[in-house]
Amino acid sequence: MDNCGKQTSSRWLLALLMLCVAVEGWAQKGPRAAPVEVSQAQVRAMAPVSWAAATVVSLDDANIAAEVDGRLVSVAEEGDRIKQGGILARIDDVLIKAGLDVARAEVAREEARLTFLKRELVRLQRLAKQNNAAQTQLEQTLSQRDVTMNELVAAKARMLIAYEHLERTNLRAPFAGVVVQRSKRAGEWVNSGDEVLKLVDSSHLEVEASAPLSLKPFLVIGQRLQITARQQQGMAVLRAVVPVADSQSRLLRLRLDIVEGEWLAGQALKVALPTALPQEVLSVPRDALVLRRGGSSHLFKVGEDSTAVRVQVQVGIASGEFIQVMGDLAAGEQVVVRGNERLRPGQSVRVKGDAGASAQNDWKGASSWKGGAAE
Repeated sequence: MDNCGKQTSSRWLLALLMLCVAVEGWAQKGPRAAPVEVSQAQVRAMAPVSWAAATVVSLDDANIAAEVDGRLVSVAEEGDRIKQGGILARIDDVLIKAGLDVARAEVAREEARLTFLKRELVRLQRLAKQNNAAQTQLEQTLSQRDVTMNELVAAKARMLIAYEHLERTNLRAPFAGVVVQRSKRAGEWVNSGDEVLKLVDSSHLEVEASAPLSLKPFLVIGQRLQITARQQQGMAVLRAVVPVADSQSRLLRLRLDIVEGEWLAGQALKVALPTALPQEVLSVPRDALVLRRGGSSHLFKVGEDSTAVRVQVQVGIASGEFIQVMGDLAAGEQVVVRGNERLRPGQSVRVKGDAGASAQNDWKGASSWKGGAAE
């Protein structure tokens, strides 16, 4: 028992000694490195911008009107999604079908009359050769045949019109879209040209904006421009600059294709328009900046010894997610974009993705110590 007690005491002393050595080693290493995310400072072509009001509009936006007179049988509900060619509304077609039947009867009548006159003309021509028919009767029949042919053409045209009227009792969607407003309800009478509903294509959108004439030299087709609305941001590509200024506002109209962000037709936003030619400047992501009261700004770059170096900077041109900075910073240096809020100058940093082998080794050492103590 005495030997067992001595062995147990020895083991506890050995474990305590190893713990003291580990604590002393960790104390010498100092606090753990702060995990951060970084990005490189780069030289980019940027231009100063001014923000202009804009609106998201649909490429296809139409007020659908009735094309024939009649009573509405059905009308699509607001919010209904209709495919291209789908039926938006139906108009009672009873009277139009009756008119089509009348037109068909007229065509049949003229065709029968024309057939008779053609046969009569052949008979009279045969008799005329035998001097058994008057020339006047032959010419009169020939004239009646020509008139009947023209009447048949007119009757067929009226039948085609009646058929088209019948087809137009179904209001079809000229493009795929959503019904956003109804002006008429089922049971109401509509005349040709009366608005029935409004159809908007919500999947193909663009931005409509206006710009002062002074910005015309800096607007280039195909350039990417930032768009924003409160907490929402995105990018758009300048597709067209209408080369005629509005007679009242003296502004140019712009059209931009949306390439980033989720937007709604009719949504108000702002677009960043360049006010000068682009210039090469040193820039960093906006997230690299740490703003302080009084308007001062600084950032942290990663030094050669993997420590945080505080750099006081002045900001300049902003474009999208990048902003121009002026200070003790060179292109290619790493700047902290995540984890910079609580950094202190000289603090050790560890870039995420280069996961600390040292921390892993520490845990391995601790595990070994636990194993040794247990033995």
